Amino acid sequence: MLVMIVLVGGALYTARLSEGAPRVVYTASLEVIEDESQDSLKIDINTADVEELDELPEVGPSTAESILQYRQSNGQFSSVDELEEIPGIGPETLEKIAPFATV
Repeated sequence: MLVMIVLVGGALYTARLSEGAPRVVYTASLEVIEDESQDSLKIDINTADVEELDELPEVGPSTAESILQYRQSNGQFSSVDELEEIPGIGPETLEKIAPFATV
């Protein structure tokens, strides 16, 4: 019985020592990580192909093709707002696209 008490006591003591101070697992703040992950999820309208542009809200294959044609004719977009120059993309559609697009 004494041996059992010593073994259980030793196991509990060892478990408590391993709890120790918490280790730092990451050094970046959650806000920085969130901002970086959101940026990496955005589609660059200056480099995206038809399939990538088609993933934007309210953009189908024909609108994606129109974006590519506009880019080829006029050069790179200077801002996401320039998408309003594309037929079929008005202010309401742009408002839905903007959070997911970048230049």
